[in-house]
Amino acid sequence: MAQYRKGANAERELTHKLYGMGFSVVRIAGSGGTSLPSPDILALSPTKKLAIECKAWSKPYLNIRLSQMQELEEWATKAGVDFFIAWKYPHKGWFFLPKEIFKRTEKAYNISIDKAMKYGIDITVVTGKQKQLSKKS
Repeated sequence: MAQYRKGANAERELTHKLYGMGFSVVRIAGSGGTSLPSPDILALSPTKKLAIECKAWSKPYLNIRLSQMQELEEWATKAGVDFFIAWKYPHKGWFFLPKEIFKRTEKAYNISIDKAMKYGIDITVVTGKQKQLSKKS
């Protein structure tokens, strides 16, 4: 129950943050507990449409099951929205991660916190409030 509460609180935090940036936002409570795929958060503005799957995880690696990533990607494609995994890491903040930066294994997509910190996209870029600056290798 504590893990659910931590995740739900992170989702609520992100909805408020996106709302404060001018988005209409809805949190889809229980999105992981239904047979139909859906993201945790939808954030909509006249110029940007986002589907976000939230993860509040303090381990050095984040894993997303193959089936979950594929279902969420299909959902976002059908809806015509951009899709990101938003990883909240303690004392480091939010990292917005497109599927392409994850490593695909036999059972899951995974990413390390180091790679997320290096290649994750800032919320201001994801929301279109700022342009992406090139990151040095």
